[in-house]
Amino acid sequence: MTMSEKVQIGDATLFLGDCREVLETLPRADVVITDPVWPNVPAGLLQGHDRPYELLEEAIGAMRLPKRMVIVMRSDSDPRFLTAVTPLMPFFVAQILQYVMPGYIGRKLGGNEIAYGFGEPIASGPGCHLIPGMSPKVQPRGRKANGHPCSRALEHFDWLMRFWSEDGDMVLDPFMGSGTTGVAAIRAGRKFTGIEIEPKYFEIACRRIEDAQRQESLFTSTPKRAEQSAIDFA
Repeated sequence: MTMSEKVQIGDATLFLGDCREVLETLPRADVVITDPVWPNVPAGLLQGHDRPYELLEEAIGAMRLPKRMVIVMRSDSDPRFLTAVTPLMPFFVAQILQYVMPGYIGRKLGGNEIAYGFGEPIASGPGCHLIPGMSPKVQPRGRKANGHPCSRALEHFDWLMRFWSEDGDMVLDPFMGSGTTGVAAIRAGRKFTGIEIEPKYFEIACRRIEDAQRQESLFTSTPKRAEQSAIDFA
């Protein structure tokens, strides 16, 4: 039995805990947008997993399958990341994502990052075209922007949110990290559920999403104060 902490911030529901346990308790999301743990990340993020694609496979097996799923990964990543999804959801699109190393203007990299889409294509709009173009850059300035060693640029996730989700969708990120997917969801007017196992990054995500909710509410109404509770998983 494991305890999981739950924090509610407006339309965002955040869980501190193991996504494989939390996902079993959640309703079906409309869209999963996630940047899963890679083999070359700092060891502390792997939580004992030396085969991160197995962690992704276990997480997908624990969730109720969404309408569509977006997995962000390097083009030279272990292909078993993709085989973790395809037995359950059909592949329908790939989008090349621009990757810029901070501080190295014009430096070419060995591989791109690609957003692989599975499930139901969006009925209209650029998201249903194969490789529709280049996105905003993936990497923000500084490797540890937002306090996370594998942080991603918010502009990039804003772009993903526009291409892959629709008004009113519930967006899920089972590997939330410092909360960039959640901030993009709030900015796009989506509901969000995020799960993070590392307390330090969970606290950063809570703060960033609460700030995003407050900024959005300046144009609507005053946001609800964050509510915190604990959940027992038997």
